[in-house]
Amino acid sequence: MDEDSSMHAKQLEKKEEEMKALGTFFKEQLEQVEKRVFPHLSNYSQPDRLWMVVERIGENLDRYKKTKKQFYDQATKSKALVKARNTESVCINLQSQILNCYKENREQTLQCSDLAKTYMQCIDAAKKNLLVNHG
Repeated sequence: MDEDSSMHAKQLEKKEEEMKALGTFFKEQLEQVEKRVFPHLSNYSQPDRLWMVVERIGENLDRYKKTKKQFYDQATKSKALVKARNTESVCINLQSQILNCYKENREQTLQCSDLAKTYMQCIDAAKKNLLVNHG
């Protein structure tokens, strides 16, 4: 049991050393990032730097909220200006016919070309009708 305890203690010491090394590494990395992102903050104590960062985050949050409100206000105005359109389906019979044709002729889709042409003519006519009547 003594050997197990001794081995376990050594493993814990090794882990503790690894954790200290990682802590030092990440602290150095954080300092480098702070120097790059906030070069003017290096003259201040760590608590002061943290407060400055928190204030900057607060300013960014306020700017985000203001921008978000402006976006939704403009979206509401735009929605009121855009006339709702009727979205009735067109050429429904031809659509179902062409889908059935493609299902039945998976290997010979050219068999459906006349039907597809008729369907496209129907769609084009519906577009023209929409432009003439609602344009």
